[in-house]
Amino acid sequence: MAKHRSTASGDNADRAAVGVSAVGIANETAVLRRRLEMAREETARLSRELTQARELMEKREKASVDEHQTLQQELDSFRQGLRDKERIIAVMVEQSRRLEDELQEQHLAYNGLRQNLEQKKLTLVEARELVDRLTANHKTLNERYQTLLSSARTVQEAAAQPVMPSSLRSWLALDGRFLMGLAASALLGVLVGAWSFKAPSPLVELPQRAGDGVALNDAVGSQKPAFEGPRVQGDRPQLDAQAQQVEPVVVQALRDRLRNNSFGPRMLVLKGGTFTMGNFGALPTDDDGPVRELRLGGFLIGATEVTFEEYDRFARATGRRLPRDFGWGRGRRPVVDVSWTDARAYADWLSRQTGQRYRLPSEAEWEYAAGADRRSHFWWGYDPERGKAVCFDCGSRWDNRSTAPVGTFDPNPFGLYDTAGNVMEWVEDCHHPSYVDAPTDGRPWIGETCEFRVARGGAFNKSARSMHTTARHRFSADTRIDMIGFRLARDE
Repeated sequence: MAKHRSTASGDNADRAAVGVSAVGIANETAVLRRRLEMAREETARLSRELTQARELMEKREKASVDEHQTLQQELDSFRQGLRDKERIIAVMVEQSRRLEDELQEQHLAYNGLRQNLEQKKLTLVEARELVDRLTANHKTLNERYQTLLSSARTVQEAAAQPVMPSSLRSWLALDGRFLMGLAASALLGVLVGAWSFKAPSPLVELPQRAGDGVALNDAVGSQKPAFEGPRVQGDRPQLDAQAQQVEPVVVQALRDRLRNNSFGPRMLVLKGGTFTMGNFGALPTDDDGPVRELRLGGFLIGATEVTFEEYDRFARATGRRLPRDFGWGRGRRPVVDVSWTDARAYADWLSRQTGQRYRLPSEAEWEYAAGADRRSHFWWGYDPERGKAVCFDCGSRWDNRSTAPVGTFDPNPFGLYDTAGNVMEWVEDCHHPSYVDAPTDGRPWIGETCEFRVARGGAFNKSARSMHTTARHRFSADTRIDMIGFRLARDE
């Protein structure tokens, strides 16, 4: 019985234990179910957020694409507008250059006419003085005639013979008529010359540009005025044929020996002297004025521009770069593709080789030598002429195509070749906007800062106006282009 009781209590204990276990499992299951539900809710929330994030990213991406397209369209529109403005600016620059050329030509023409007017005024004054002298002589002779006539009458009355010798009467009558006619002719010539002169109008009508198919010096006919000196052709000053026949100035030429016993460039000895520098017709905004008087000392200057042959020898000897010839050939053609610094280096090397001081000429020395101390636009006269130089519109076979070998054309009266056209030539000076406060002794004008250097003389691809003796051009010192070379100077 006790055993049975004991067995029964054990079963109850087992059942109780099983019940407790079932309750625990149920509780754990419920907990797990809640956690699973929470996980599902969290998963659903994350899925919604992910969906929202994807939608937002798609919207942003679409907006970014639209914005990029919009920006690209705006950029394309801006570029097109910029190209249009560049074309407009290019047209405006070309028009400005054309107007500048026309204005410069008008001022050159006006300057020539003003000089012409001054000469006519001097001629008119001299003619008036001649008329006054002739009138005074006629008055004196007429008084003598009246005195002689009175004396003759007195003699006739005294001798009661009212007859004057026929020879005396004829001479007096002829002399009086001759003097009266001479005075009248001189006065008439002066008046006709004065009235036939056409004073310069405010706007001078210029001939057509050479680029329009008409040569500058053949555009307008001319009529020779009644006095000697500069004449007017097409409202532009031009020297007459007699004035253009300038006798060459005899100068000394020499070539220094280098260390290898070869010769340097041919140099001409100029004695210098008083010199008027600048353009008489320069505007206040032009850089080639105001005109000023200089006193130059003696110096030497190259008869030609430095050639490829001469420069290449220096470049090979010093390991310097060989300049490009742009397919035109080397040899006796003027060296191009050289900077201001390259030109100075060649001058320094030549100084060491010869023991003489070679250098670039100053602007004053260059202008004096190039113009041969003449005041016309070119050393030969006021107008460009065929067979004188190479430029854009000079009429040579090299025009706007390439340089010509040095010495191809006639030299100026000092013996210098190619001072007009072919290539521009570096000089020592810094560029200044005018000649105000410039040195008056011909020294280079350097200044504290030197952003640009000066080149002179025009080029094969530039207009004839660019090679006027007074024309100036500015470039940075490291510029290397196909239209700039140089000419050397040397101290005495």
